[in-house]
Amino acid sequence: MRLAMALVLLGTGFWALAQYPSYFWGSWRIAEEAWAALPARAEALGIPIARLSPETCDLVFTGVEDEEVLLSQNAFLYLDGEFFLLGIREGEWTTILRGNTEAAEIVLFGPGAPEALSSLAILEALGLTPPEGIVELSEKEIPVKIPVPPEGMKLDPILWALVGHPDWFQFAQVQGIERVGIRVRVVAELSEGLSAEWEPFIRSSTEKLAELLLPIPLLPKLGRDPAVSLVRPPHTPIPLGG
Repeated sequence: MRLAMALVLLGTGFWALAQYPSYFWGSWRIAEEAWAALPARAEALGIPIARLSPETCDLVFTGVEDEEVLLSQNAFLYLDGEFFLLGIREGEWTTILRGNTEAAEIVLFGPGAPEALSSLAILEALGLTPPEGIVELSEKEIPVKIPVPPEGMKLDPILWALVGHPDWFQFAQVQGIERVGIRVRVVAELSEGLSAEWEPFIRSSTEKLAELLLPIPLLPKLGRDPAVSLVRPPHTPIPLGG
């Protein structure tokens, strides 16, 4: 399937989480100049933005007061260091473009086939479309069961399923995973100390455990780290006596 990028900008509407057994997926490289211009272009189009503060790990909002209002918009943007997530809603269709300074993946879910979505024009306005304006899409099914991580990937199956899910926010909410923007709170069980590259994400640590607030795209990399024996969600205390 080939999906042409439309040229009509979004109107108003409400963000709503859609549930379908399959979705459409594609990927392409992001031009360096497009990445650099993304925040300014989004503000010019009136797209609300949530930026994660590296100092406090809190979300700082532009154009809205909080995340609840942000997610009620027809389009929104999360920025976190080198990572971003753009959400667009048009009618019954949801479009998510997520990636980093080099590449992005697009996921679309809704009824039927996405032959002509005018909401995709916002990608062109942001400079995020492929150079030729066309992207190859493949249809993928959402697994009925939680998939098993590949060999050598020391991620809890729930976290591995999160990485590949078309809707990170909905999946995290259903599974009770604590999320801050496009980061999730996880615990790494350690066989040795983590390297310095993980220090910006560590919230607390002991000799054998480290709690991190980590961008979702970095979960597989942490799961392959030789110092890690398992990456899992934090244990939730259960009150005695029911």
